[in-house]
Amino acid sequence: MHEMWVGADAAGGGLVWHVVAADTATTQCGQRRQSEGVAGCDSTDRHCLECMTAFQGIMQAPARS
Repeated sequence: MHEMWVGADAAGGGLVWHVVAADTATTQCGQRRQSEGVAGCDSTDRHCLECMTAFQGIMQAPARS
């Protein structure tokens, strides 16, 4: 299972939504996830392109038997 987490943009452009697997401590782009994200800052509509590209690859991968 994956979830969305608000964190800093790797390029330093503010906050973005990252994709993180529920059982890992890092986002798909390699950022270390804080346990609660950035408090009160979940209203961004921006997404981490690197995370979204990685997640798209996960979703399009053939199912494992």
